Amino acid sequence: MSAGDATPMDTRPALTPEEFEERASYVDSGWWLTGEGLIHTPSVMNVPGWNLYGHPGNQQLTEAQRVLMMWSDLVGQVANGGFEQFISNYEKALALAYRLIAQLDWPELFERFDPAFREQAGDPANPQSVASELWEWDDEAGANRNHMLDSLTRSKTRWRPWARRRERALYDQLSDTILQTLYNEAVSNGEIKPVEKPPVEYETPPCVAADAFDTWFYLDSTRQKSQHYVGSYIRAHRDQLCRIDG
Repeated sequence: MSAGDATPMDTRPALTPEEFEERASYVDSGWWLTGEGLIHTPSVMNVPGWNLYGHPGNQQLTEAQRVLMMWSDLVGQVANGGFEQFISNYEKALALAYRLIAQLDWPELFERFDPAFREQAGDPANPQSVASELWEWDDEAGANRNHMLDSLTRSKTRWRPWARRRERALYDQLSDTILQTLYNEAVSNGEIKPVEKPPVEYETPPCVAADAFDTWFYLDSTRQKSQHYVGSYIRAHRDQLCRIDG
């Protein structure tokens, strides 16, 4: 069988009905129900690129798995730094984020998520972080990608200059999202020195809807309601989240 004919990997864990229910209902004290036990499992995490939106590995996951994954990321980002942090850190996956969060079918959540999203990222069909626009390069898309390609290539071929053309060609096959992730990791590890961007003067973008989302999101009642709405989503999509064994 050729690689092109290979059967896609089944990323759903095999669980008994009792194990599924345990993972569907588990929630840490003082936290939102996320269903992480159905995502942070070997059948998902052993897929290369499973946690990189836009990566072929992530696209092997079922739609319900990606919904829970994005929901968990939203919870983590908002709990850590608010809705604005989520928009800033997930700029390359915002259109996907909007589509996936909408599928939770949680009216109170989406009534606040939608205006906050539009305030901070614009049209859901073509979103862009408002904050990122303040730091655009003259040719932002092209210049930024070329800079990342050059930096990653040089960092990996510092002592092998003859290999740079081949190495760059390999990096150039990656999506902007994956390339940005690898670049950020290299900067964090000290392998690449980031570009110093000159300070600019600007008016702080509006954050009324984002602040309103945060205020509602942090309520104990919202955490409690997540058990109902996210739990209902999980149970309604059991076949996408696991294979029942026994």
